[in-house]
Amino acid sequence: MAKLTIDPKVALKQELNVELLKQLQVLQVHPITQKYWALGGASGWLGTNTTTILTCPDEVGKYQHYVNGSIYYHPSIGAHEVHGLIRARWSSMGWERSLLGYPLTDESACPDGIGRYNHFQGGSIYWSPSSGAWEVHGAIRGKYSSLGWERSFLRYPLTNENTCPDGVGRYNHFQGGSIYWSPSTGAHEVHGAIRSHWASLGWERSNLGYPTSDELVVFGGAARISHFQHGSIYWSPTAGVRVLKERVRVHVKILETPTSFTINEQLAAMQEVYAVAGVRVDCASTENLNLPALKDVDVGGCIMGSVTSEQVSLFSNRNFVGTNDIVVYYVRSTVPGYNGCAAHPSGRPGCVVVRSASRWTLGHEFGHVLGIHHVSDNNRLMTGLGTFNITNPPPDLISSEITKMRNSSLTTPL
Repeated sequence: MAKLTIDPKVALKQELNVELLKQLQVLQVHPITQKYWALGGASGWLGTNTTTILTCPDEVGKYQHYVNGSIYYHPSIGAHEVHGLIRARWSSMGWERSLLGYPLTDESACPDGIGRYNHFQGGSIYWSPSSGAWEVHGAIRGKYSSLGWERSFLRYPLTNENTCPDGVGRYNHFQGGSIYWSPSTGAHEVHGAIRSHWASLGWERSNLGYPTSDELVVFGGAARISHFQHGSIYWSPTAGVRVLKERVRVHVKILETPTSFTINEQLAAMQEVYAVAGVRVDCASTENLNLPALKDVDVGGCIMGSVTSEQVSLFSNRNFVGTNDIVVYYVRSTVPGYNGCAAHPSGRPGCVVVRSASRWTLGHEFGHVLGIHHVSDNNRLMTGLGTFNITNPPPDLISSEITKMRNSSLTTPL
């Protein structure tokens, strides 16, 4: 069996370390001093001390200032250093007596490799070369964290949390947008063209009020929407920015899955056109129906006020549907053959759309449900010449059609 040998120098070093630890325990070296030594002491970047270890004004913690920073200690969280512009921001707020309280971390590098941060008991301070140092806390900080901190599209904060001009809510502006909070709405981000338009209207003091959602993708397409207390702001590459003050609630019932365009593509196309009218399209529910006898549904002459027994049977399927909600039933075909038909039984507003219909058929048929009629113009949504022949997507609505849609009992204010 080999004999284990120990280097005398290593053994001596170990003995000295143990002895030093015993001496520190006997001397009860303050955690601030231990942190200072761990950071290199007088030869480290903090430099020499400029004060002794002092009691904080809150009479709970301790601190010591150095040439290049400070170390603060709290009995429940230990000792942490703070320096530079983050320290200056914390100082300007009132040190440990501010809403931030004591530091929970040393100053650390952000995961993006650009900025720096300290977390505190009551929030955080983030710094980058292009933004400076600003605090973020509470529900706004929670939202910022959930989005990915500085690696999110918001990037770094540009302000402290401030009270809104209406005296109710709070906000932080960031490099890529803003987060607004109010007691009744919680914290939500707003950015890009939607934020710019909301700002032009007067922020939270506009008729829209506070955001009630983050910016959302519209039915999986290119468009975006943010909801507010009293409306929504919609943006798409083709429609630009639109304020939506009314909505229609749509329920989707599927007998046959669409084959030419997905349901989301058709809903997105409908929203694109209806946004021009200031009308938001909400998909309230989706349900699969097992009704094989109605997959090829008889619609007769497809005339409003005149329906077949099969239409009566089909439109009786209104699970989860409110009185003023509208329903689309996706079928294999109609008899006779149409892309869709908006004739519906009294009190059961809706339409049928065949699985091979065009992108614009859903919006077209619901236009009929809301009270507008065919035209002989392929530039418009309500063309009677076939929605596959629309020449200028997204197709147009004219002012009289918009008025008719918005005045429908099926279109409700937001």
